[in-house]
Amino acid sequence: MPLKLLLSLGGTIDITAHEVLNDGTVRELIKANGGDWGGTSVDREYLDFIKCLIGNSVTQSIQQNAPHVFFEVCRDFENAKRTIKPEADMKFNVRIPSQLGEAYANVFPGKDLRSKEIISTKRKKQVSISFLGDKLRLAPKDAEDFFAESVKEIILHLRNLLRQKSGKGISTLILVGGFAESPMLIQGIKSNFPNMRIIIPQEAAWSVLRGAVIFGHDPSLIKERRSKYTYGIGVFDQFDPTIHDEKYKYEEDGETRCDNLFSKLISIDDPVTVGEYRKTEIFSLNKIGRKGNLKLYTSVSSDPRYVVEKGCSSVGYILSAGHGFLQNENVEVMMRFGETEVEIKAHQPKSKKTAIYYLGQ
Repeated sequence: MPLKLLLSLGGTIDITAHEVLNDGTVRELIKANGGDWGGTSVDREYLDFIKCLIGNSVTQSIQQNAPHVFFEVCRDFENAKRTIKPEADMKFNVRIPSQLGEAYANVFPGKDLRSKEIISTKRKKQVSISFLGDKLRLAPKDAEDFFAESVKEIILHLRNLLRQKSGKGISTLILVGGFAESPMLIQGIKSNFPNMRIIIPQEAAWSVLRGAVIFGHDPSLIKERRSKYTYGIGVFDQFDPTIHDEKYKYEEDGETRCDNLFSKLISIDDPVTVGEYRKTEIFSLNKIGRKGNLKLYTSVSSDPRYVVEKGCSSVGYILSAGHGFLQNENVEVMMRFGETEVEIKAHQPKSKKTAIYYLGQ
C-alpha cells in the first residue's frame, strides 16, 4: 500500500513515516523526529521584529518590569498570523498592546512609538511600517518573512528524510496540527514537492487529539515501530589491546580487563514488532552491586563501543539494590516494545527470579 509521511505541525514539528498494511494496521518506517520550526519559530521571528521596533533599552525594561507585555504581543500575533498568505495584495495588520507604547514612552519621554516609519531587523533588512490606530501595518512581503526560516527548515528536513532508504517510495504527505492550516506553509510544501499527494484533514488542528483518542482505544493499530535509541548494558571484558582503548584498562582478580563497554541489545532505527520479545541476551553477575546490577544505557549512535561516549546516557539499573539474584550465575535479558512503553525482563534460571524494568517510549 502507499507509504505516507505524517507531519504533526504545531508549535514544534514532529514527522514520522508509516505504511498502512493490508489488515489496516500501521508499520512505522521512520521514527518520530523533527525540531522547533513550527508556530513557535514564527512567533519568535515576530517577537524579534518587535524588539527591533522598540530597541534594546525598552526590551530590557519590559523583561525586567512587565514581561507579560511580550505575552500579549504574541497572543495578538497568534490570531493575526493566520491571515498571512503568499503573494497577498492587502497589507498585514496586527494589534499592538497599549502597554508596549507606554513602555516605550517611559524610556523615551516625549516620543511616540507610532511615529516610527522604518525598522532595521536583526538580519539588517530595512522594513517600512505604519500605524493605524492600535494596529501595526506591514507590506505583505515583509509579513511573509516571519515564516521564511520555519518553512525553509521544514522543507530541508523533509528533503533529507525522503532521500533516506526508508523514505524511498513515499508518495503522500499528511499535514495535521494547527500549523498545518497555515497558507504560507501549505504553499511552501506544495511548491517544493509538486509530485507528492498532500492531504490536510478538515480541522487539522484537532487531528492529533483525535488520533491519540483512537490509539488509546485500540493500541494494536500500530504493528511495527522503530527503536528510538540504541539500548545496551554496561559490561567489562578481558582486555584486548587490538580492539580496546587503553584508558579503560584496569586490573582485578588477577585479570586485565576493559571497563565501560557497551553491550548492545538493539540499535537505533531497528524495526521492532510491537508486543514481541526480541532475542535473549545472556549476562553474568560477576558481583552484586551495592546500587544494583545490569546498568542500562541508551545511545544516539547505531554502534557505540563505550558507555561513556558522546551521545550515551545512563538510564538506571535493571536489577535494583537487594534484587536477590545469585552471584556468578547467568541472567537472561529480553526486550519487548509495547504500545507506549519498553519492557526489559531479566530472568535467572538458577534462582528462578525475574525482574521487569519499564521505560516510556
